Amino acid sequence: MELNVRREPVVSLFDELFSDFFNRGGWPVAARSANLPSVTRARMDVVDKGDKFAVTVDLPGVRKEDIRVSIEGARVSIAAETKGEKETKDGDRVLHTERYATSYARSFELPVEVTEDNADAKYENGVLTLALPKRAAISARRLTIK
Repeated sequence: MELNVRREPVVSLFDELFSDFFNRGGWPVAARSANLPSVTRARMDVVDKGDKFAVTVDLPGVRKEDIRVSIEGARVSIAAETKGEKETKDGDRVLHTERYATSYARSFELPVEVTEDNADAKYENGVLTLALPKRAAISARRLTIK
């Protein structure tokens, strides 16, 4: 009896770091290898500021209209996409046409839930900055028995 075992590729921390190194410069993923994901992992920093989290995400070349941020409890998801086309002509004759598309995505879980109330999002010079207030902890109340 023959047993078919499908092995998933093992990605080490080194492999992930090395792969991320090339994504930093905006290199097209397809040009490096066909088996790498088509979505680029956006570089990100998260800082706990006490009453809120400050999140900074690099999204070069993206228009702010093409950025989506969603918050569900402690999970934050950020997605963005940019597309473009470049054409070189000699009169009416097309010499070269190039199209590109880049997608960025990050999803992460914070240590506590955050709220959209008083949250702030800014996008300037290719950098998305989020200020996500922590959800106030609900303390248990003791009921008075009558």
